[in-house]
Amino acid sequence: MTIAVVLLVTLAGLCLGLRTTSVMLNPGIHPLDRLALSIIAGAIWTAVVFDVANSYRIYDFGLGLMLSLSPAGLFDITKWWFRSRGRRAGWLRVGDSPGWLVTLRWAFLAGLAVAVFLLP
Repeated sequence: MTIAVVLLVTLAGLCLGLRTTSVMLNPGIHPLDRLALSIIAGAIWTAVVFDVANSYRIYDFGLGLMLSLSPAGLFDITKWWFRSRGRRAGWLRVGDSPGWLVTLRWAFLAGLAVAVFLLP
């Protein structure tokens, strides 16, 4: 049951992150860069929602709010997948990207791997 709740909250965070980055970023940005920024923005939004709900001592309301967004998260990640088709290749080593951007991409993946595999 806990894994299902974590998965649903993760989908809700992706929903919030993808919708935030769709407003803030131009369409020319690489789809995987947008996804990486969406993961970061979604984690921030999720932390803010849970912090506000916890400060008012209505944690169940915050959890319910996030769980109600999870179907939209599944829709948003599917929409991202189909819209980025054919543009995801070569993300880690694209030759026309500046070196600092490629370094940040690798650092993001390393940080994500540490967060997923070592923190829980």
